[in-house]
Amino acid sequence: MPRLNKIFRNLIVLLFLMMANHTKGQNVLYDFVELESKTSSTEAFLKEIEDQKGIIFSFSNKLCFEDEVTLSKQSASVREILNELFINCPSNFLVRGNKIIIEPYTGIPGKYVVRGFIRDSKSKESLIQANVYDPEQLLGTVSNNFGFYSISLPSGFLQLSCSYVGYESQDIIINLQSDTVIHFNLKSSADLAEVAVVRSKVPNKVKSTRTGTIDVPIEQIKNVPVFLGEVDIVKSIQLLPGIQSGGEGLSELYVRGGGPDQNLVLMDDVPVYNVGHLLGFFSIFNADAVNHVSVVKGGFPARYGGRLSSVVDIRMYDGNREKHKGVASIGILSSRIAFEGPISKDKSSFSMSFRRTYLDLFTSLLQFDEVDKSRFYFYDFNSKFNFRLSDNDRLFFSAYAGKDQYGLQYNEQVVEIGQADVGTQAQSFKTFDESEVGWKNYVFSSRWNHIFGNKMFSNLTLSYSDYRFFIQQKLNYQTDGAWSVGNQNYYSGIRDYSAKIDFDYLPSPNHYLRFGANLTAHSFYPGIDVLFQEISSGEPIDTTFGGNKLYRPELRMYLEDDFNLSDKIKVNIGGHFSLFQTESKHYWSAEPRLSARFLVDDNLSFKAAYSHMTQYMHLLRTASVAMPTDLWLPVSDAIKPMRAQQAALGIEYEFANGFSLSLEGYYKIFKDILSYKESAGYFDFSSNWEDKLTSGNGVSQGIEILLHKKTGDLSGWMGYTYSKSVNQFDELNNGNEFPADFDRTHDLSIYALYKISNRVDLSGTWTFGTGNPITLPETKYYAPDLPTAEKPFNSNYNQFISERNGYRMPNFHRLDVGVNFKKETNYGSRMWSFGVMNTYGRQNPFFLYFSDTETETGEVQRSLKQFSLFPFPIPYARFTIRF
Repeated sequence: MPRLNKIFRNLIVLLFLMMANHTKGQNVLYDFVELESKTSSTEAFLKEIEDQKGIIFSFSNKLCFEDEVTLSKQSASVREILNELFINCPSNFLVRGNKIIIEPYTGIPGKYVVRGFIRDSKSKESLIQANVYDPEQLLGTVSNNFGFYSISLPSGFLQLSCSYVGYESQDIIINLQSDTVIHFNLKSSADLAEVAVVRSKVPNKVKSTRTGTIDVPIEQIKNVPVFLGEVDIVKSIQLLPGIQSGGEGLSELYVRGGGPDQNLVLMDDVPVYNVGHLLGFFSIFNADAVNHVSVVKGGFPARYGGRLSSVVDIRMYDGNREKHKGVASIGILSSRIAFEGPISKDKSSFSMSFRRTYLDLFTSLLQFDEVDKSRFYFYDFNSKFNFRLSDNDRLFFSAYAGKDQYGLQYNEQVVEIGQADVGTQAQSFKTFDESEVGWKNYVFSSRWNHIFGNKMFSNLTLSYSDYRFFIQQKLNYQTDGAWSVGNQNYYSGIRDYSAKIDFDYLPSPNHYLRFGANLTAHSFYPGIDVLFQEISSGEPIDTTFGGNKLYRPELRMYLEDDFNLSDKIKVNIGGHFSLFQTESKHYWSAEPRLSARFLVDDNLSFKAAYSHMTQYMHLLRTASVAMPTDLWLPVSDAIKPMRAQQAALGIEYEFANGFSLSLEGYYKIFKDILSYKESAGYFDFSSNWEDKLTSGNGVSQGIEILLHKKTGDLSGWMGYTYSKSVNQFDELNNGNEFPADFDRTHDLSIYALYKISNRVDLSGTWTFGTGNPITLPETKYYAPDLPTAEKPFNSNYNQFISERNGYRMPNFHRLDVGVNFKKETNYGSRMWSFGVMNTYGRQNPFFLYFSDTETETGEVQRSLKQFSLFPFPIPYARFTIRF
């Protein structure tokens, strides 16, 4: 019997603690009160609350009671009302059932730190930029790129809430009396039968200082209908305002007047120098491996640097720490598979994905009996391993490998070896000439997270990045009866070794400090040609031509603080410092960054930003699309760094049903941007690469509107951009201004995803854009080789161009639609995806060209024609299983 009594007493104590500390609904401080008036005495307000809610107040006579108090609102929680009643004499509220004891603070009120990680409840995957906040005191913070948060709060009873787009919010009541670790494990809305959407004071995008920044839910990206059913993160980003593609179907980004080399693309904090497969028609990012995508177009925080136009920050999955899961998919162009799971449950996990095309397999079958054969393929592989060494330490290892290769086999030859004896035949074999063209990316990184105390988080990253493109050719030929083979290998690229340290320090809810440094050793390969000739009757000959490797160190440091000046005004201020060494010079840059937000109310804010950016490397383009001959090159003694300054003003508004509206105007100035001279080109070998270039300035300005809905049965966005971008070079276009290569006055994109049922969803995109600028000759005239009136047999013609980019292609518009059919199975789920790209068969121009035709009378008529890459509807199908 005594043992039963002891157990019973323990259960009563446990139940009381749960009621007092962890149950929101039974803590009377959080009961909702509707007052008769906003103005009365302190004593009258307390009496009204007692009568309405059955609460008993007990208080000290040392408290300050006022004869007249005007509250900010009539409807609020008991705690909110008490905070206002005793704002001039801070007090602590102790709850004992339905009794509230009001005690004056003795000395300075205590503050304690609550910290932890925010994760998906099932996979334990980190949730990036999730909100943690006290809705009554309007104190909050966000989780960093590893899901870590830290917030300092006053002692006593308080409500702590956590929210993230696409997840059910989680609220807890705690009696904070010491530093506390709380991990939030949020449930995905896809796992919930019904989710009630309640408006609350959330430190959301309206309250953020960030301008020109968009976080795109990865589930929305996966449902965008794309070319041949290949889920493409970059093509989804192109649907956002202020971001354009280089041409139909291409995966390049042109942001606010900048070129594709002016975008900093990060894969788990490591820069990637080429993001395209298949000459840029697909991106290198496998959506099955991506956890979070953030795009920054303006108001750059100080932690980012090295590019002028944008930052695309892509975070890969850590891996499920609870159970093993996978996904496999097969489509018209490629197949992919991804697998993740725990290595040691809740301590370590892994994530792997692989994708490969099989066009080369089809072409091999079709060309089985052919002498001349061609093949093309690309693949990419992602892997990530993470280990929880302790509550304060985590270790990550990541790797990426991707390659494109196009090959030709042609010119079959029979080669005889040696001299045949009398009555015997000479030995012979068949050989072919071969050529290979391609490029590849390799990225490796290791990261160590460590938590110092309760308020500081650090991340140390060591990384290696290697981008290389290559041209390989093998030729067989005979000279004076001797057979020989020649191999020519051309390659160029960039290789980085980098060490980076970042710190997040949260001294109080009003400050979020970030600081760090990055040291990178760049190795540039500006085009190296290796010739190897092997002659059957002599010694092999090995010769190397081309530029030497260029070694260039780069140092970057930054400091930024996100802080509140008042309840209405929040500021992000910082500085970014960089140093870059050339042959005999040291270029440096001190770049101020500033963003500010004025909060009108919980749903409306005004924002402003200024940023200064510097770029020490550039891409020499040989065509309007990505080609293997494109060169990454650093600044030099003769070539200055490119610089840009940008100012922006914006409005953020959130209204009912999960919609958000942003309006932003920007003005951007470019300095020392590069272009080829009119008299030079890539294949001009009479001078070195520096002499082929000229520098100039540019201006880009515009207005962007984004209407975004991230949750619900109907989700998606509509983005519109009105912009103008012009360049001015002293040595181009007679020194006059001209439109930038991808200046587009109007750009409109609409994406919608409608969930018809749990098994069927429908998606579609419609895009419209003003035609890109183009340079066209106005006159073609005869120019003989010799000054004679007679027309020679071999005549030459010149073309007169009066203005660079003086014409525009026809306007672009296209509709893509897709539908997914899902079904739950005993092993997981399966899904069929069908869709059509360019549904109504719009013939959008890929490029324009002149065509000459001769009439019956012998006259030559010249006409301007267009080439359309996808002039007809293109269907796709894909089958996916999850297990």
